[in-house]
Amino acid sequence: MSQHLRGWVRRMALVALGALVLSACSNVVDGAPSVGNAPDAQLSVKGDSNGSFDRTVKNSLSDIESFWKTSFPKVSGGKQLTPLKGGLYSVDGLKVAQTKRVDGPASQNQCAQRRPSFVVDNGAFCLLDDSIAWDRAPSHLFAQLADKYGGLVAGLIFAHEYGHAISYRLGVFDRHDLRTIDTESQADCAAGAWAASALKGQEPHFRDVTPKKIDDALEGFLNGRDKTPTTEQDISHGNGFDRLSAVADGIARGVTYCFSKDYFASRTYTERPFTSQQDLQSGGNTPLAEVVKTAGTNFFVSDLNRFWTGAAKSIGKTFQPVKIAEAAHPKCDSAGTSSFGYCADDNTVYFDKSFALRAYNSLPAVKGDQDTGNITLLNDQPGDFALGVLFSIGWGMAVRNQLFNRSQDDGPALTAAICYSGSYAKDINIAQGSPQAQGKTFVLSPADLDEATSSMLGVVGQKTSFGARGTSGLDRIQAFVKGYKGGLSVC
Repeated sequence: MSQHLRGWVRRMALVALGALVLSACSNVVDGAPSVGNAPDAQLSVKGDSNGSFDRTVKNSLSDIESFWKTSFPKVSGGKQLTPLKGGLYSVDGLKVAQTKRVDGPASQNQCAQRRPSFVVDNGAFCLLDDSIAWDRAPSHLFAQLADKYGGLVAGLIFAHEYGHAISYRLGVFDRHDLRTIDTESQADCAAGAWAASALKGQEPHFRDVTPKKIDDALEGFLNGRDKTPTTEQDISHGNGFDRLSAVADGIARGVTYCFSKDYFASRTYTERPFTSQQDLQSGGNTPLAEVVKTAGTNFFVSDLNRFWTGAAKSIGKTFQPVKIAEAAHPKCDSAGTSSFGYCADDNTVYFDKSFALRAYNSLPAVKGDQDTGNITLLNDQPGDFALGVLFSIGWGMAVRNQLFNRSQDDGPALTAAICYSGSYAKDINIAQGSPQAQGKTFVLSPADLDEATSSMLGVVGQKTSFGARGTSGLDRIQAFVKGYKGGLSVC
């Protein structure tokens, strides 16, 4: 967040690169999956290590290919799916990082021949030979993500890659009016469509998928997001908000939406670069002390009251400004189990300082060694809007109470308040210094929507926060995206 007064490798010319790169509201689909997963798939892979990660990838790709054999005629006018001409390639990315070349059977991959380093910490659909290649090194990105977040994150990654193969078969890459971010979004949507099938228990190697496992996979997918770009030319896959909103739409709407003629016209993107050196150096983060400031002027509190005063006035109602206060528990929490929440009796959002600190430092991130490609997954990185969005949800509860006299303690209250928060985020997601920011004292920084998205998956649903209330992280992301894209009227 910024006070305005103070302030996966990018795609080669002929290569559609991976779901996750180091340069970087509808409900969850119902289902009651059984737990009997199929035996390991026996796919032919050049360079296959027969290790655990390669087995996970082969199981994923086996299911994904079967999914598309059934689904492809729905988006191709009845045509049957043709197999990958170039096949599959497993590469030891650590060895490539050390030797600067791809050896063995995987060296047949034409993208590896052109630029061996592309595969390090990456997965890719290669347009040059109609193939899919990936880095299997245990210390590199994909294996690390699968180890931490579960094998389903690998399924999402390779469903994204196969989505590129589907776009290729439909001639999408022949269009000259599309940007990299467009085709990456379509592949993310395809990953979501496959995930919906897994949630229904229809994927042989993922019959034990639950909403919780989907949430874990989405967090892993988010953790592999592109770094915030420094220029417009660096925009590639979209930020985490763009990517997970496309995945969520694929889950909700399926392949016919992802590959419809109107898909690209229906997408809007929020990824943008930092516009000031100060914002870049701080990561766009306002210090914690200013976010939770209770004495004097808190720019964030003032702006939330500004937004909701105007919104209430537009429908002929009056909004009473909300205040914040520090306390171990909200005064209205008789059980004393919550560390954050809104109390209608005194129109106050309460926060515990230690909980606020944890929420502020809750962003997952990736730290990579540029020489070896080795990855460390971090969980405690600063993200001011991961905390800020909690306050925004608190204001959403106040709106429920003040303007509509509705509940604040059930699932519908939570999703409505999150939806309201999405609408507020849209109002202030304006580049600092742009003409649209004139007259605003508070705007979001480029990384803030990623922080909010991360908070929806994790912090918001914690018992010491608002609690899940029967929602999944995916439900909460969908509610936030719904408000962001549709405005207050859809909440």
